[in-house]
Amino acid sequence: MKVHFYELPQKSNYVILDNMYWSEIIAKLKVKYVSIAETARQMKVSENTISRFFKKKNKIRIDYCMRFSKLLDIRLKEFQKHIIWIGANNSQGIINPKLPFNFKCREGARFLAAICNEGWISDGVYYSNSEEDLRNSVKRDCLYVFGGDEKTVKIWIKPEDQYLAFPSIIRDVLIEITEFKGIKSENNPPIPSFILKEEELIYGWIEQTIADEGHMNYIIDKYRREIVWRRSFETSLKEYKLNRDEIKMIEKIGLFYTLHNAGEYLTKKGKKKIRKQIRIVKRDTMIKLRRNIKIPLKRKDILLTEMIKSYERYKEVPRILSQIKEICSKKGKITSLDLRKSMNYKTTNTAIKWLKYFSKKRVLKVYKKSYYEKGSYRKPTIYVLT
Repeated sequence: MKVHFYELPQKSNYVILDNMYWSEIIAKLKVKYVSIAETARQMKVSENTISRFFKKKNKIRIDYCMRFSKLLDIRLKEFQKHIIWIGANNSQGIINPKLPFNFKCREGARFLAAICNEGWISDGVYYSNSEEDLRNSVKRDCLYVFGGDEKTVKIWIKPEDQYLAFPSIIRDVLIEITEFKGIKSENNPPIPSFILKEEELIYGWIEQTIADEGHMNYIIDKYRREIVWRRSFETSLKEYKLNRDEIKMIEKIGLFYTLHNAGEYLTKKGKKKIRKQIRIVKRDTMIKLRRNIKIPLKRKDILLTEMIKSYERYKEVPRILSQIKEICSKKGKITSLDLRKSMNYKTTNTAIKWLKYFSKKRVLKVYKKSYYEKGSYRKPTIYVLT
């Protein structure tokens, strides 16, 4: 997804061309048209405007660039190569812009995700986050996509809020490629379709979303390793598009996830909303994430690495075997319920898998298979040491 300067609002935005190229354009005009009046008639602008151009005042509204292109038979992409500034007339704008603005990169996907997660579009584009390294990461991604310098993105630090403010030209670009303007839980915007098509962009979106919205639950004693994030939507919506598209992305790259409703609530204005929670779990999924993403919030990136390290099975096997032997020495037998309680597992399934594992290794053998007893629930399989 690329955005060219001529695809932006033409009467509210201006460009500055480098002096040498602008001089070439003026020279061509003077050769083709004998007077200022004739040039003004052909361009359908005032003579004062043409006079200003002839005096090398090269801050030009985009629609005038379109007219120059047509009159002088110059391709617009050729104009684009010589733009050294772009923005609204009295704005900061972007110096040395990287035209066309290309979002088909991980930095572009992260920037769009950041504005979707913790940002908003109104009179301008903003991103609010109390984490300094996250604000710095979003700023770097912005400069990578749009160009500019240290003054392009303003940082506002206030007691009640810390946020980034981007030039109005970036607002115009984002409106061209997203539907993020306004309250996203009510406007229900989709994720730009081009992001859903490439794994590199999907990983960029996910790593930024984990940084902004993700809760990383890592409780080693309970064997809980999960990443969750929530999105809020008005209950009146027929479809929750952000949630729908993020599930498409997760399925495309083959991650294991669960989805459930995290509850409904009323806003201060009395609007009924629902929270939809995505939960990413399982060993292979976590390892795959670690291999393919770098979370732009350092503390979360470090925690993901720690979660992966704790998956190393060689540390688990002796500890579980020790527990099995201890239970068997006390009771003479062991069941999945015994192991679950001893290891503090969240579900019995984990204990069952381990007992089957040690049975295959011939450490344990089945003493009595699982069975139903009248008037009772299913009895678990009983194992004893070989």
